[in-house]
Amino acid sequence: MGAIRRYQFKILTLLLGCTLFISCSSPQKLSKEGFRTSSVSAESIVNSLPNYTKELKTVEGKGRAIVSEPNNTDRITLLFSSNRLKSLVTVRNGIGIEGGQLLTDGDTLLVYNKIDNYARKIPVRGGKLTRINKLASLNILNILNYTIDPEEVTNVWENETHFKLMLTTGAQIFVEKAARVVDEVMQPEDSSLPYSRIQYGAYSNLEQFTLPRKIAIFGTEGKSKIALQLQSLQLNPSLNQLTINLPDDIRIYYR
Repeated sequence: MGAIRRYQFKILTLLLGCTLFISCSSPQKLSKEGFRTSSVSAESIVNSLPNYTKELKTVEGKGRAIVSEPNNTDRITLLFSSNRLKSLVTVRNGIGIEGGQLLTDGDTLLVYNKIDNYARKIPVRGGKLTRINKLASLNILNILNYTIDPEEVTNVWENETHFKLMLTTGAQIFVEKAARVVDEVMQPEDSSLPYSRIQYGAYSNLEQFTLPRKIAIFGTEGKSKIALQLQSLQLNPSLNQLTINLPDDIRIYYR
């Protein structure tokens, strides 16, 4: 039983890379059919979207996640704290036992496996990250409030329910017309980003901020997915220093 438990926790620590919050059911799939050139300007669409980069500096909360890979599905709880520069995530299993922590600053990923008692630091880009760990470079706060620079929009398309913004990077952003919120972000196949697609859902108002309660994030290979639902969220809390307090006898491995 001890070996099985260690194996389960090893998986949970790897799953830490998500740093996102999503639901047990994915956000509703939008129609990508019937798009035509739009006469609405990119600037007017982008300016109507929630952008809290100045007002929202920190978040702290809890989410329940389902992490799916080929031949494996895990249900975990994530405790997270994030500012605009760093994200710290703690993973717990279904009965509340803590398996590890993960800290990302966008450049490196520090994984602390409490069960097997080791720490590993991995470069986010070019670091041979595994499926789920590729997602670890994503900043929680920036993902919760996804923003767009109107100068990066090359074309605007629309159908009956959505705008589709084409970016200079090759990314496609789908915006719900009625609510003026981002429904989906799709990256091109040659993107260096650690995800291929993000789906948003269940937007709600909290302290005058409009934020999603559900997010689904898909790995670059299209076979891994993190679906997590926010259970609690504090906006602009006073955070302690975002760091992992490693025991003195823990050696950090680099790869």
